[in-house]
Amino acid sequence: MPPMISDPDHPAWPAFLTFLQRAVLAQQNGLAEARAIWLEAATLLQAVDHGTPENITFSLLEQRRHDDAVAFAAIIAQLRPDEAIASFRLGYALQLANRHGDALAPYRHALALDPLLPQLRTNLAGALALTGGDVAEQVALLEGELKSAPLDINAWTNLAQASRFAMDLPRALEAGARAVELAPENPLALNNYALALKEAQRWDEAIQLTQTSCERAPGDPSMRSNLAMLHLVRGDYLQGWAAHEARWQGSRELGGNRPAMPAPQWQGEPLAGKTLLVWGEQGMGDLLQCCRYIPLLAERVHAQGGRVVWNSFPQMGALLVRSLGSHVDDYSAGGGVEALPRFDYEIPLLSVPLVLGTLDDTLARTVPYLRPDAAASASWRARFAGEKRLKVGLAWTGSLGHQRNPFRAVGWQRLASAFANIGGAAFYSLQPGAAADVAAAQTAGLPMTDYTAELKSFDDTAAFVSALDLVITVCTSVAHLSGAIGQRTWVLLDVNPHWTWLLERRDSPWYPNATLYRQPRFGDWTPVLEEVTRDLGALANPRG
Repeated sequence: MPPMISDPDHPAWPAFLTFLQRAVLAQQNGLAEARAIWLEAATLLQAVDHGTPENITFSLLEQRRHDDAVAFAAIIAQLRPDEAIASFRLGYALQLANRHGDALAPYRHALALDPLLPQLRTNLAGALALTGGDVAEQVALLEGELKSAPLDINAWTNLAQASRFAMDLPRALEAGARAVELAPENPLALNNYALALKEAQRWDEAIQLTQTSCERAPGDPSMRSNLAMLHLVRGDYLQGWAAHEARWQGSRELGGNRPAMPAPQWQGEPLAGKTLLVWGEQGMGDLLQCCRYIPLLAERVHAQGGRVVWNSFPQMGALLVRSLGSHVDDYSAGGGVEALPRFDYEIPLLSVPLVLGTLDDTLARTVPYLRPDAAASASWRARFAGEKRLKVGLAWTGSLGHQRNPFRAVGWQRLASAFANIGGAAFYSLQPGAAADVAAAQTAGLPMTDYTAELKSFDDTAAFVSALDLVITVCTSVAHLSGAIGQRTWVLLDVNPHWTWLLERRDSPWYPNATLYRQPRFGDWTPVLEEVTRDLGALANPRG
């Protein structure tokens, strides 16, 4: 038998692949004799029977030759369409190449051929989870795997995550505990159980397990990023901001997406005669929340004899430059790295508090720090002049693509049910692109007016919000915008809130005009809506 030529740098590798590809083409054209000839030619270079294709695929994967592994596994899967293991290997190679969406089809094909193939259902569930696939299907796959392989650590670990997103917290906790029991040193098992514990508000246990997962996987930034969220939500900014630097490698939203900058990140070096670029990052809410640090940053840089240039998001319109632009030497929005002015150091906005210090005792004094356009605000007030009822803006969901939106979103249905019979209040949608939801809410009995088509930027929205009396919102950018301009804001929070809102307290050091309404139990919005409805009724009808 000839030696294995699984190294793509081997001189015979191109010919080997070519012979296999021609065998595939012959098979697709129904040329059985030609297929046999080309396979025989390939076999003269490298055997492809029994476990050899698996050995070659895994050898390529070990060498991190992911594209070569995928190409080879795809050829074998086409040559052997009736072998579940061939399609499974292709799906596995695609997953290791970070092509989880592409892995679904070969995994599903393998599942149709052999539903009991070990690890198949676990891997397919993992690929679905990483591509936003149906949660119910993930749970069914993993439960099925555990019936035939009750000691499958990966299945228990993944089930803890899938059950959490399926809003089945008891099963998530059970699966997480079982995974840790079977593999107490496994960092992913520890991490996923900790995520379930957060939903159960078992914060001390969650942070202990997350710290242990970081110790077990010191090179995995996702564990440290999760630890940062725990520190921050508990108000431990000193540890939280430092750990938050792992977000660029470890968070699901930002991992690997830090733009390449032509200058080093500022760590507090002297800036005399130097220019510092501070740039917007993450979501709109994060930007609106943390742009308050711009004056403090600029004060320090200017005191050292340096310059500050600020690049933000074009969706803000003129809001940021009007409110904070006087503090910086230059302001721009969007345009990409190549359009930026020359700078000596750079810093992403949410790294600023780490360099400046925790600053938790200065937060309330910064509000309001954003100023809506005075003329636009006056125009909205004039349009509302005839409205004597309490003017209430509503936002019932965050970004549909946010991984925690299923937990954060209240939904228009709950608001319509709760507010439909409140007299003395006029409701206005703050939900862009939600005309169908607004229409459905109106049909359900909630009289809500929708001017969002006129709001082209956050600057427009700020002017509109400033003319209202109250904003009721879930955790989304509207909450931060309303809080930043000093509007009275009621924020509806799930049990595991974004770190901004901290834990247990009804007020917010970030936004003094905000009142926080928290779920007492996982997934239970009923007490929240009952409390908000009671308070809204009292505010709208003070003598009623």
